[in-house]
Amino acid sequence: MSKEIINSFPGYKFENGHSFYRGEDPSEGGYVYSEPGMYSNVALLDIASMHPSSIELLNLFGPYTKNFSDIKAARIAIKHHDFDAVSKMLDGKLAPYLTGKDEDADALAYALKIVINIVYGLTSASFPNKFKDPRNVDNIVAKRGALFMIDLKHAVQEKGWTVAHIKTDSIKIANATPEMIEFVTEFGAKYGYVFEHEATYSKMCLVNKSTYIARYADNKEHSYTLPTGEKVKTSWTATGKQFQEPYVFKTLFCHAPLIFDDMCEVKNTKTAFYLDMNEGCSDDSEHAYKFIGRAGQFCPVQKGVGGGRLVREQNGKFYSATDADGYRWLESETVRSLNLEDKIDRSYYDKRVDEAVKDISEYGDFEWFISDDEDYENIQIP
Repeated sequence: MSKEIINSFPGYKFENGHSFYRGEDPSEGGYVYSEPGMYSNVALLDIASMHPSSIELLNLFGPYTKNFSDIKAARIAIKHHDFDAVSKMLDGKLAPYLTGKDEDADALAYALKIVINIVYGLTSASFPNKFKDPRNVDNIVAKRGALFMIDLKHAVQEKGWTVAHIKTDSIKIANATPEMIEFVTEFGAKYGYVFEHEATYSKMCLVNKSTYIARYADNKEHSYTLPTGEKVKTSWTATGKQFQEPYVFKTLFCHAPLIFDDMCEVKNTKTAFYLDMNEGCSDDSEHAYKFIGRAGQFCPVQKGVGGGRLVREQNGKFYSATDADGYRWLESETVRSLNLEDKIDRSYYDKRVDEAVKDISEYGDFEWFISDDEDYENIQIP
Protein backbone atom coordinates (compact mmCIF):
# COMPACT_ATOMS: atom_id res chain seq x y z
CA MET A 1 0.00 0.00 0.00
CA SER A 2 1.29 3.46 -0.88
CA LYS A 3 2.56 5.60 1.99
CA GLU A 4 0.77 8.53 0.36
CA ILE A 5 -2.53 6.65 0.64
CA ILE A 6 -1.86 5.79 4.29
CA ASN A 7 -1.07 9.41 5.13
CA SER A 8 -3.92 10.97 3.14
CA PHE A 9 -6.62 8.44 4.00
CA PRO A 10 -5.99 7.03 7.47
CA GLY A 11 -8.09 3.98 8.19
CA TYR A 12 -8.14 2.61 4.65
CA LYS A 13 -7.77 -1.16 4.56
CA PHE A 14 -7.46 -3.72 1.78
CA GLU A 15 -8.00 -7.27 2.99
CA ASN A 16 -8.76 -10.50 1.13
CA GLY A 17 -9.36 -8.64 -2.10
CA HIS A 18 -11.79 -6.09 -0.64
CA SER A 19 -11.41 -2.44 0.34
CA PHE A 20 -12.79 -0.70 3.42
CA TYR A 21 -12.90 3.00 4.23
CA ARG A 22 -15.16 5.00 6.52
CA GLY A 23 -17.62 2.15 6.71
CA GLU A 24 -17.90 1.84 2.92
CA ASP A 25 -16.52 -0.26 0.11
CA PRO A 26 -14.86 2.17 -2.34
CA SER A 27 -14.73 -0.68 -4.87
CA GLU A 28 -11.75 -1.62 -6.98
CA GLY A 29 -12.79 0.83 -9.69
CA GLY A 30 -14.58 4.18 -9.47
CA TYR A 31 -16.71 5.15 -6.48
CA VAL A 32 -20.45 5.55 -7.09
CA TYR A 33 -23.03 7.07 -4.75
CA SER A 34 -26.60 7.98 -5.58
CA GLU A 35 -29.75 9.33 -4.01
CA PRO A 36 -32.39 8.75 -6.71
CA GLY A 37 -34.83 11.62 -6.88
CA MET A 38 -35.97 14.77 -8.65
CA TYR A 39 -33.80 17.82 -8.01
CA SER A 40 -33.56 21.51 -8.91
CA ASN A 41 -30.56 23.77 -9.53
CA VAL A 42 -28.00 20.97 -9.62
CA ALA A 43 -24.31 21.80 -10.01
CA LEU A 44 -22.22 19.22 -11.86
CA LEU A 45 -18.56 19.42 -10.84
CA ASP A 46 -15.94 17.26 -12.57
CA ILE A 47 -12.34 16.57 -11.63
CA ALA A 48 -10.04 17.38 -14.52
CA SER A 49 -8.10 14.21 -15.39
CA MET A 50 -8.67 12.39 -12.11
CA HIS A 51 -6.70 9.22 -12.79
CA PRO A 52 -3.75 10.97 -14.47
CA SER A 53 -3.65 13.41 -11.54
CA SER A 54 -3.63 10.49 -9.12
CA ILE A 55 -0.66 8.98 -10.96
CA GLU A 56 1.20 12.26 -10.50
CA LEU A 57 0.26 12.61 -6.85
CA LEU A 58 1.35 9.04 -6.15
CA ASN A 59 4.57 9.58 -8.12
CA LEU A 60 3.75 6.16 -9.51
CA PHE A 61 6.60 5.97 -12.01
CA GLY A 62 9.29 7.59 -9.87
CA PRO A 63 11.64 9.74 -11.97
CA TYR A 64 9.63 8.91 -15.10
CA THR A 65 6.41 10.37 -13.71
CA LYS A 66 7.40 13.78 -15.11
CA ASN A 67 7.22 12.40 -18.66
CA PHE A 68 3.65 11.30 -18.03
CA SER A 69 2.84 14.68 -16.47
CA ASP A 70 4.15 16.48 -19.55
CA ILE A 71 1.82 14.49 -21.83
CA LYS A 72 -1.12 15.30 -19.57
CA ALA A 73 -0.19 19.00 -19.46
CA ALA A 74 0.08 19.11 -23.25
CA ARG A 75 -3.39 17.65 -23.69
CA ILE A 76 -4.90 20.16 -21.28
CA ALA A 77 -3.13 23.05 -23.02
CA ILE A 78 -4.51 21.89 -26.38
CA LYS A 79 -8.05 21.75 -24.95
CA HIS A 80 -7.59 25.34 -23.77
CA HIS A 81 -6.17 26.33 -27.19
CA ASP A 82 -2.90 27.46 -25.64
CA PHE A 83 -0.97 26.38 -28.74
CA ASP A 84 2.08 28.53 -28.04
CA ALA A 85 2.67 26.64 -24.80
CA VAL A 86 2.06 23.28 -26.48
CA SER A 87 4.61 23.98 -29.21
CA LYS A 88 7.31 24.27 -26.54
CA MET A 89 6.31 21.17 -24.59
CA LEU A 90 7.93 17.74 -24.97
CA ASP A 91 10.94 19.33 -26.63
CA GLY A 92 8.76 20.73 -29.38
CA LYS A 93 7.74 17.32 -30.68
CA LEU A 94 4.07 18.32 -30.96
CA ALA A 95 4.67 21.57 -32.84
CA PRO A 96 4.48 20.02 -36.37
CA TYR A 97 0.96 18.78 -35.62
CA LEU A 98 -0.39 22.19 -34.62
CA THR A 99 -1.60 23.32 -38.02
CA GLY A 100 -4.02 25.96 -36.79
CA LYS A 101 -7.01 23.84 -37.74
CA ASP A 102 -9.41 22.97 -34.94
CA GLU A 103 -9.93 19.46 -36.25
CA ASP A 104 -6.17 18.79 -36.16
CA ALA A 105 -5.93 20.13 -32.61
CA ASP A 106 -8.85 17.95 -31.56
CA ALA A 107 -7.23 14.92 -33.16
CA LEU A 108 -3.94 15.60 -31.35
CA ALA A 109 -5.70 16.02 -28.01
CA TYR A 110 -7.56 12.77 -28.62
CA ALA A 111 -4.33 10.94 -29.49
CA LEU A 112 -2.74 12.12 -26.25
CA LYS A 113 -5.85 11.08 -24.34
CA ILE A 114 -5.52 7.55 -25.74
CA VAL A 115 -1.89 7.38 -24.60
CA ILE A 116 -2.83 8.59 -21.13
CA ASN A 117 -5.70 6.10 -20.85
CA ILE A 118 -3.56 3.21 -22.05
CA VAL A 119 -0.88 3.98 -19.48
CA TYR A 120 -3.48 4.17 -16.70
CA GLY A 121 -5.02 0.87 -17.85
CA LEU A 122 -1.65 -0.85 -17.81
CA THR A 123 -1.04 0.19 -14.18
CA SER A 124 -3.79 -2.24 -13.11
CA ALA A 125 -3.56 -4.80 -15.91
CA SER A 126 -3.77 -8.51 -15.11
CA PHE A 127 -0.50 -9.18 -16.93
CA PRO A 128 3.06 -7.97 -16.20
CA ASN A 129 4.16 -4.81 -17.99
CA LYS A 130 6.51 -1.88 -17.43
CA PHE A 131 3.76 0.33 -16.03
CA LYS A 132 2.48 -2.17 -13.45
CA ASP A 133 4.06 -2.43 -10.02
CA PRO A 134 3.49 -6.00 -8.76
CA ARG A 135 2.69 -4.54 -5.34
CA ASN A 136 -0.28 -2.66 -6.81
CA VAL A 137 -2.92 -5.25 -5.94
CA ASP A 138 -5.85 -2.87 -5.35
CA ASN A 139 -5.66 -0.54 -8.37
CA ILE A 140 -4.12 2.21 -6.28
CA VAL A 141 -4.65 4.89 -8.95
CA ALA A 142 -8.43 4.52 -9.10
CA LYS A 143 -8.47 3.86 -5.37
CA ARG A 144 -6.98 7.24 -4.49
CA GLY A 145 -9.72 8.99 -6.43
CA ALA A 146 -12.41 6.80 -4.86
CA LEU A 147 -11.18 7.47 -1.33
CA PHE A 148 -11.11 11.18 -2.04
CA MET A 149 -14.69 11.14 -3.35
CA ILE A 150 -15.81 9.42 -0.13
CA ASP A 151 -14.11 12.14 1.92
CA LEU A 152 -15.72 14.80 -0.28
CA LYS A 153 -19.17 13.26 0.07
CA HIS A 154 -18.92 13.28 3.86
CA ALA A 155 -17.59 16.84 3.90
CA VAL A 156 -20.45 18.13 1.74
CA GLN A 157 -23.09 16.25 3.72
CA GLU A 158 -21.68 17.53 7.01
CA LYS A 159 -22.43 21.00 5.66
CA GLY A 160 -26.07 19.99 5.36
CA TRP A 161 -25.99 19.99 1.56
CA THR A 162 -27.54 17.31 -0.66
CA VAL A 163 -25.21 15.09 -2.64
CA ALA A 164 -27.47 13.70 -5.35
CA HIS A 165 -24.89 11.71 -7.27
CA ILE A 166 -21.22 10.79 -7.36
CA LYS A 167 -19.84 8.91 -10.36
CA THR A 168 -16.09 8.22 -10.33
CA ASP A 169 -14.75 11.76 -10.92
CA SER A 170 -17.85 13.94 -10.66
CA ILE A 171 -20.29 15.14 -8.02
CA LYS A 172 -23.77 16.59 -8.40
CA ILE A 173 -25.07 18.83 -5.62
CA ALA A 174 -28.70 19.96 -5.44
CA ASN A 175 -29.80 23.54 -4.70
CA ALA A 176 -26.29 24.68 -5.50
CA THR A 177 -24.82 28.03 -4.51
CA PRO A 178 -21.48 29.72 -5.24
CA GLU A 179 -20.47 28.87 -1.67
CA MET A 180 -20.94 25.16 -2.34
CA ILE A 181 -18.91 25.26 -5.53
CA GLU A 182 -16.12 27.19 -3.84
CA PHE A 183 -16.08 24.67 -0.98
CA VAL A 184 -15.79 21.68 -3.33
CA THR A 185 -13.09 23.40 -5.38
CA GLU A 186 -11.00 24.22 -2.30
CA PHE A 187 -11.54 20.77 -0.82
CA GLY A 188 -10.28 19.17 -4.03
CA ALA A 189 -7.21 21.40 -4.09
CA LYS A 190 -6.17 20.09 -0.69
CA TYR A 191 -5.88 16.63 -2.22
CA GLY A 192 -4.30 17.82 -5.46
CA TYR A 193 -7.43 17.69 -7.65
CA VAL A 194 -8.78 20.46 -9.87
CA PHE A 195 -12.56 20.72 -10.19
CA GLU A 196 -14.30 22.20 -13.20
CA HIS A 197 -17.89 23.48 -13.05
CA GLU A 198 -19.14 21.43 -15.97
CA ALA A 199 -22.82 22.45 -15.91
CA THR A 200 -25.81 23.56 -13.87
CA TYR A 201 -29.12 21.79 -14.37
CA SER A 202 -32.38 23.55 -13.63
CA LYS A 203 -34.00 20.13 -13.24
CA MET A 204 -32.61 16.63 -12.90
CA CYS A 205 -34.18 13.25 -12.25
CA LEU A 206 -31.85 10.47 -11.16
CA VAL A 207 -33.50 7.05 -11.30
CA ASN A 208 -30.56 4.79 -10.40
CA LYS A 209 -26.79 4.80 -9.95
CA SER A 210 -26.07 5.53 -13.61
CA THR A 211 -29.21 6.88 -15.28
CA TYR A 212 -30.53 10.43 -15.24
CA ILE A 213 -32.20 13.05 -17.40
CA ALA A 214 -31.50 16.74 -16.87
CA ARG A 215 -32.19 20.17 -18.34
CA TYR A 216 -29.52 22.85 -18.62
CA ALA A 217 -30.24 25.96 -16.59
CA ASP A 218 -28.86 28.44 -19.12
CA ASN A 219 -31.93 28.29 -21.40
CA LYS A 220 -29.67 27.53 -24.34
CA GLU A 221 -29.84 24.70 -26.82
CA HIS A 222 -26.76 22.51 -26.71
CA SER A 223 -25.52 20.06 -29.32
CA TYR A 224 -26.45 16.55 -28.24
CA THR A 225 -25.35 13.37 -30.01
CA LEU A 226 -27.84 10.51 -29.98
CA PRO A 227 -26.66 6.87 -29.92
CA THR A 228 -27.50 6.71 -33.63
CA GLY A 229 -24.90 9.43 -34.30
CA GLU A 230 -27.51 12.05 -35.14
CA LYS A 231 -26.85 15.48 -33.61
CA VAL A 232 -29.78 17.48 -32.27
CA LYS A 233 -30.12 20.86 -30.59
CA THR A 234 -31.71 20.63 -27.17
CA SER A 235 -31.60 21.97 -23.63
CA TRP A 236 -31.78 18.39 -22.30
CA THR A 237 -29.04 15.85 -21.66
CA ALA A 238 -29.34 12.18 -20.77
CA THR A 239 -26.96 9.68 -19.23
CA GLY A 240 -27.82 5.99 -19.27
CA LYS A 241 -29.49 3.88 -21.94
CA GLN A 242 -33.11 4.39 -20.84
CA PHE A 243 -33.30 8.12 -21.52
CA GLN A 244 -30.71 8.16 -24.29
CA GLU A 245 -32.98 5.92 -26.37
CA PRO A 246 -33.61 8.16 -29.45
CA TYR A 247 -37.36 7.46 -29.60
CA VAL A 248 -37.74 8.21 -25.88
CA PHE A 249 -35.45 11.24 -25.89
CA LYS A 250 -37.13 12.83 -28.89
CA THR A 251 -40.69 12.03 -27.84
CA LEU A 252 -40.43 13.27 -24.26
CA PHE A 253 -37.67 15.86 -24.27
CA CYS A 254 -36.15 17.42 -27.37
CA HIS A 255 -39.14 16.85 -29.73
CA ALA A 256 -36.94 16.56 -32.82
CA PRO A 257 -38.59 14.70 -35.72
CA LEU A 258 -38.43 10.91 -35.50
CA ILE A 259 -36.49 9.22 -38.28
CA PHE A 260 -36.14 5.62 -39.46
CA ASP A 261 -32.91 5.01 -37.51
CA ASP A 262 -34.74 5.84 -34.28
CA MET A 263 -36.83 2.69 -34.74
CA CYS A 264 -34.03 0.24 -35.45
CA GLU A 265 -32.55 -2.13 -32.86
CA VAL A 266 -28.97 -3.39 -33.01
CA LYS A 267 -28.69 -6.76 -31.29
CA ASN A 268 -25.76 -9.11 -30.64
CA THR A 269 -25.44 -12.66 -29.38
CA LYS A 270 -22.59 -15.09 -28.71
CA THR A 271 -24.27 -17.81 -30.78
CA ALA A 272 -26.57 -16.88 -33.68
CA PHE A 273 -29.84 -15.09 -34.39
CA TYR A 274 -32.64 -16.52 -36.51
CA LEU A 275 -35.95 -15.11 -37.68
CA ASP A 276 -38.69 -17.68 -37.26
CA MET A 277 -40.81 -16.80 -40.30
CA ASN A 278 -43.82 -18.83 -39.18
CA GLU A 279 -46.45 -16.09 -39.31
CA GLY A 280 -49.67 -17.44 -40.75
CA CYS A 281 -48.80 -21.06 -40.07
CA SER A 282 -51.79 -23.03 -38.82
CA ASP A 283 -49.74 -24.82 -36.18
CA ASP A 284 -47.65 -22.91 -33.64
CA SER A 285 -45.20 -25.79 -33.66
CA GLU A 286 -44.32 -25.07 -37.30
CA HIS A 287 -41.09 -23.15 -37.77
CA ALA A 288 -39.23 -21.60 -40.68
CA TYR A 289 -35.90 -20.41 -39.34
CA LYS A 290 -33.95 -17.86 -41.36
CA PHE A 291 -30.31 -17.60 -40.29
CA ILE A 292 -29.11 -14.06 -39.48
CA GLY A 293 -25.79 -14.37 -37.65
CA ARG A 294 -24.32 -13.11 -34.40
CA ALA A 295 -25.35 -9.51 -34.95
CA GLY A 296 -27.99 -7.61 -36.85
CA GLN A 297 -30.17 -4.53 -36.99
CA PHE A 298 -33.89 -5.12 -36.75
CA CYS A 299 -37.25 -3.34 -36.69
CA PRO A 300 -40.38 -4.49 -34.89
CA VAL A 301 -43.13 -4.71 -37.47
CA GLN A 302 -46.90 -4.98 -37.38
CA LYS A 303 -48.61 -8.32 -37.71
CA GLY A 304 -49.41 -9.39 -41.24
CA VAL A 305 -46.30 -7.78 -42.74
CA GLY A 306 -44.32 -11.00 -42.87
CA GLY A 307 -42.11 -10.53 -39.85
CA GLY A 308 -40.67 -13.33 -37.79
CA ARG A 309 -40.00 -14.13 -34.16
CA LEU A 310 -36.45 -13.04 -33.34
CA VAL A 311 -34.74 -15.94 -31.61
CA ARG A 312 -31.25 -17.01 -30.66
CA GLU A 313 -29.91 -20.52 -30.92
CA GLN A 314 -28.18 -22.21 -28.02
CA ASN A 315 -27.18 -25.87 -27.94
CA GLY A 316 -29.64 -26.72 -30.67
CA LYS A 317 -32.60 -24.99 -29.01
CA PHE A 318 -34.19 -21.64 -29.80
CA TYR A 319 -34.99 -18.90 -27.29
CA SER A 320 -36.49 -15.45 -27.73
CA ALA A 321 -33.86 -12.75 -28.18
CA THR A 322 -33.49 -10.24 -25.35
CA ASP A 323 -36.30 -7.69 -25.29
CA ALA A 324 -37.86 -9.16 -28.43
CA ASP A 325 -40.58 -11.50 -27.17
CA GLY A 326 -44.15 -10.74 -28.21
CA TYR A 327 -43.19 -8.85 -31.39
CA ARG A 328 -42.53 -9.65 -35.02
CA TRP A 329 -39.24 -8.52 -36.56
CA LEU A 330 -37.58 -7.88 -39.89
CA GLU A 331 -34.03 -6.84 -40.65
CA SER A 332 -33.89 -3.06 -40.96
CA GLU A 333 -32.47 -3.22 -44.46
CA THR A 334 -35.45 -5.33 -45.54
CA VAL A 335 -37.86 -2.80 -44.06
CA ARG A 336 -36.08 0.01 -45.87
CA SER A 337 -35.77 -1.74 -49.23
CA LEU A 338 -39.46 -2.77 -49.25
CA ASN A 339 -40.62 0.68 -48.11
CA LEU A 340 -42.26 -0.73 -45.00
CA GLU A 341 -41.33 2.17 -42.71
CA ASP A 342 -45.01 2.87 -42.05
CA LYS A 343 -45.45 -0.74 -40.92
CA ILE A 344 -43.07 -0.48 -37.99
CA ASP A 345 -44.79 -1.49 -34.75
CA ARG A 346 -44.40 1.70 -32.74
CA SER A 347 -46.08 0.13 -29.72
CA TYR A 348 -42.68 -1.42 -28.99
CA TYR A 349 -41.21 2.06 -28.54
CA ASP A 350 -44.29 3.65 -27.01
CA LYS A 351 -43.97 1.09 -24.22
CA ARG A 352 -40.47 2.42 -23.51
CA VAL A 353 -41.81 5.96 -23.43
CA ASP A 354 -44.46 4.92 -20.91
CA GLU A 355 -41.82 3.19 -18.78
CA ALA A 356 -39.66 6.32 -18.77
CA VAL A 357 -42.61 8.47 -17.70
CA LYS A 358 -43.44 5.99 -14.95
CA ASP A 359 -39.88 5.90 -13.62
CA ILE A 360 -39.58 9.69 -13.54
CA SER A 361 -43.02 10.04 -11.96
CA GLU A 362 -41.88 7.97 -8.98
CA TYR A 363 -39.89 10.98 -7.84
CA GLY A 364 -42.21 13.90 -8.63
CA ASP A 365 -44.64 15.55 -11.00
CA PHE A 366 -43.70 14.50 -14.53
CA GLU A 367 -45.60 17.34 -16.22
CA TRP A 368 -43.79 19.90 -14.09
CA PHE A 369 -40.49 18.22 -14.79
CA ILE A 370 -40.77 18.40 -18.59
CA SER A 371 -42.44 21.82 -18.68
CA ASP A 372 -40.51 24.86 -19.84
CA ASP A 373 -38.90 26.85 -17.05
CA GLU A 374 -41.07 29.95 -17.10
CA ASP A 375 -38.58 32.34 -15.60
CA TYR A 376 -34.96 31.41 -16.18
CA GLU A 377 -33.85 34.70 -14.63
CA ASN A 378 -34.96 33.43 -11.24
CA ILE A 379 -32.82 30.30 -11.52
CA GLN A 380 -29.58 30.96 -9.71
CA ILE A 381 -26.74 29.63 -11.80
CA PRO A 382 -23.69 29.41 -9.53
